[in-house]
Amino acid sequence: MMKWTAILRSLFSQSVDLLGPPDAHCLVCGGRRRGLPPRSADGLRIGDWLCDGCLARIPWIRRPACPRCGRPVFCPDCIRQPVRAFEMNRSAVRYNDDMKEWLALYKFRGDERYGEVLAEMMLPAFERLTAEVSAAAGDEAGRMVSGTRCAGLKKIAGWPDRMRGERRTARQVWHAVTYVPVSRERAEERGFNQSERLARAAAMRANAPLLPLLRRIRDSGKQSQRGRSERLRAMRAVFGPDDAGIRRLAELRASFGVRTSEPVRVLLVDDIYTTGSTAEACAEAVRAAVPYPVQVYVLTWARS
Repeated sequence: MMKWTAILRSLFSQSVDLLGPPDAHCLVCGGRRRGLPPRSADGLRIGDWLCDGCLARIPWIRRPACPRCGRPVFCPDCIRQPVRAFEMNRSAVRYNDDMKEWLALYKFRGDERYGEVLAEMMLPAFERLTAEVSAAAGDEAGRMVSGTRCAGLKKIAGWPDRMRGERRTARQVWHAVTYVPVSRERAEERGFNQSERLARAAAMRANAPLLPLLRRIRDSGKQSQRGRSERLRAMRAVFGPDDAGIRRLAELRASFGVRTSEPVRVLLVDDIYTTGSTAEACAEAVRAAVPYPVQVYVLTWARS
């Protein structure tokens, strides 16, 4: 009796696999998902692709310890270099072995389904960063926002007094979104720029224009096997301004009616933050290309 029961269960399971929707299996492990779960309060759709077990493996950064780079533990890099060309970075997850494998499947093996997952995973960090930037405009710059400590963050220059203490929408916070460019060789090899695709999702969430503000002057080579000092040296003079994008930013600034003293707030998107050398080089290139004040904030999918 038990044997026939097992056979019937196996046949039923196979029938469900054949007749069910094609995406009913977990993208990572291949196991069946328990249908499409309800959307979370923030509208995330990660459960559309992953099973409960793989969802539980995501190493979310819920409480950054470093207010500058967003690292979830003590950060010696920001102690050594407290002044940066960018304002701050926020990342969605810690870059552990599981996340390294997921990114490799997307970035190097071309499984574009992971692109949607990574973009969705990045959105909580985007919301956190937007909330922090908005809160920093108020009188209580050190208050807690979305569970993240904002102490030490300076007020955002140029915000009218009537706006201080109020929560701004994402559209009011960000003037433009941009991304870290890849070399021509990398673009041809992969067929896409993963940072640009992540930036596109962030721009849609922010309801802000996506602008190519940067171009890669030379190929810095692969950074994954380099130490901190080697990364910093390799990123020197790698990026320059994209003239068309910079002109468009100036046009948008004029159309927004940004006051002379108010900085333009640009969101720079990349896949991984390791030492901050890429973010630093990009922020320096953008700021050097314009005659008006610019604040560059960084959003990354993972913090190494």
